[in-house]
Amino acid sequence: MVSETTVRSSGVSWTILEPAILVRAPFAEAPIAAIDPYDIAAVAAGALTSEGHQSRTYLLTGPEAIRPADQVKVLSGVLGRNLRFEAQPDAEARNEMSKSMPVETVDAFFRFFVEGEFDDSSVLPTVSQITGRQRRTFREWALAARSMFA
Repeated sequence: MVSETTVRSSGVSWTILEPAILVRAPFAEAPIAAIDPYDIAAVAAGALTSEGHQSRTYLLTGPEAIRPADQVKVLSGVLGRNLRFEAQPDAEARNEMSKSMPVETVDAFFRFFVEGEFDDSSVLPTVSQITGRQRRTFREWALAARSMFA
């Protein structure tokens, strides 16, 4: 990205956090190691308040790879509501995404998540390494965020 290149070449100390996506409904079969925003904040706090993080880029993931339909099942149980997941057809998703993104970006999403060019299901230990604690699972995030869904 242009913004990251600019930051890296600025001469100022920098740290970049790259969290995994929380929910991505168009790509129903793509498991993603979704990360809790709480864990992103914990890494940011650690990177800002301790030494050794300058000029580093950290890939952040949650502790499990989970498909969107499984996320909805977790939310259904936590909320005590009958929720279901419907996969958005690829053609419809492509059309909607094309309204707000360049065609190259849309094509990349489809190469990554439909054609399998990119695997976002890898679970990395970065959060635990920086914070010294376990990451929250999607279920733990849902329990903590339950009031937002009221």
